[in-house]
Amino acid sequence: MHDKPLNPEDLSQSASQLDMEHLDQRIVRVLETAPQPHIPADFAARVANQLPANRPVSLTPTHYGRYATLIGTVVTLAALVILALHSTRPIFGLLESLLFAQFIALAVWVTVWRYGLR
Repeated sequence: MHDKPLNPEDLSQSASQLDMEHLDQRIVRVLETAPQPHIPADFAARVANQLPANRPVSLTPTHYGRYATLIGTVVTLAALVILALHSTRPIFGLLESLLFAQFIALAVWVTVWRYGLR
């Protein structure tokens, strides 16, 4: 009682300051304390038991996209040949240029080795 102030306003301020300092000290102590992880001894066994026993059966690839690309390449080449035979001018027109660009793109697409799709 000897070290406490007599004024009630001072008492409420000092008490709130002490509470804030105590709270700050508790926060710092909690933040500086490293967590102690606890891993059960059978944790690895429980995780391994949740895995499937056998690998799932993979489906056989259908290659529909490759077949469609090959058909598109053949159709584009046939259209280029037909337009070249019936063309009276030796210079390519817009349609022939677009078909030629499409043919080159399809040919490159078919011949590129794609590791991610195998």
